[in-house]
Amino acid sequence: MFVFLLMKLTMQKNIKDERKNFRLIAINSTIIYVFSFLFVFFVYQFITAFIASQYHIRLIFYYDQLKFLTPDNSPFWYSDSAVTIFASGPLFSAFMAFIFIMLYQKFSNNESLIKLFFLWGALHFINRIIGSFIIGTIFFLYGSNLIADWLYLGMEMKILLVAIAIIVLVVIGSYSINAILASANSFTLLKTNNRGVFIKNQIFIPWLAGSIILLILYLPKIPLHETLINVTMLIMLLPIYFKFDSVMFPEVEDQMPIYRFSWRFLAFLIIFLIAFRIIFGKGIPFGSEAENEAGMLEIFIIVAIILLGLLYQLIKSIKQKRKKLEKMMDENFNPDLY
Repeated sequence: MFVFLLMKLTMQKNIKDERKNFRLIAINSTIIYVFSFLFVFFVYQFITAFIASQYHIRLIFYYDQLKFLTPDNSPFWYSDSAVTIFASGPLFSAFMAFIFIMLYQKFSNNESLIKLFFLWGALHFINRIIGSFIIGTIFFLYGSNLIADWLYLGMEMKILLVAIAIIVLVVIGSYSINAILASANSFTLLKTNNRGVFIKNQIFIPWLAGSIILLILYLPKIPLHETLINVTMLIMLLPIYFKFDSVMFPEVEDQMPIYRFSWRFLAFLIIFLIAFRIIFGKGIPFGSEAENEAGMLEIFIIVAIILLGLLYQLIKSIKQKRKKLEKMMDENFNPDLY
């Protein structure tokens, strides 16, 4: 009777610990989802604003949009300038997505949240390219549908391109399953009875909670583009829900990593959110030489803060990995063999 009671208590404790781990996975992933979304938005809009300023196009960089002040009939707006300005964001995002994918693979064996930042960042960069085109073309949003706006395509071609873009998102989502499952850091989480719960807490809860947090961030405004771009992210994530069981992993019990609430990332995110609303709430102007100098200084300060925060997390994760390897070597070291 005592043994049975002990087994029952142990099982209940294991279930409780498992639920706690999944909650922590969802919370940490939500924090990273929001932070990486804002990071990608910031990079995308800054590149566009910087290139526009080189063509003497005046604009203000707000937290929810780039507001172009130069009128459409200005001689500074012509085919080449428009294509270069609006293509700069997608092209740089494609480059950054590739870099983030490489960094994710580099840190694939690392248990730090920095790896998850690279994963969500890569997905956000891809969605910022393809999702923006879909939303801009459907809702006629200026600047988000470069091809439709400036190549003077007919309605039939627009519909075809939107359909192709949606298919591309679905295909990318299908091919991202392995990378997303690898973010589990444990074969135990990928067992048949755990995998669905892990996907829900690592991917879909963060998407839903992150979308709500971002919507609140933009209040009292509700920018159509920044709201709907989370919908196109869901299009990319949906194949994971239908195909996560198709990937084969060994059914083994390994030691689950210790999940902790990421206070540092949360503090960094809160600071970034406050700065984002305050600085970009008043707007950063670009266009004239004086505005470009002042705007670039503010941008460089923000970039420096972001890079220092990420560098700190990166160094900390490398130190943790080194300590873990040293501990494993100490545990496996047998002096009798020498």
